[in-house]
Amino acid sequence: MQQVPSTSEVRQARRAAHWAARQTRQVEARGDAGRADAWWDRARAICKSNPELWNDLARTLENWTGRHDGSHGA
Repeated sequence: MQQVPSTSEVRQARRAAHWAARQTRQVEARGDAGRADAWWDRARAICKSNPELWNDLARTLENWTGRHDGSHGA
């Protein structure tokens, strides 16, 4: 007998499908910049649901920009 998924599992699956479709649309419209926008949107949504994650995101971006700073004349 097949087990019925829980409400949280259904929500998680729906959310994952939403983000995958959104990323596909943004990539089709803008290429890699669209992909980056989709990940930014998702990161912000996650941080809004758990404000303690903003610091982690900020440090990740700080490290990334430190590795690439100046590589494009910025």
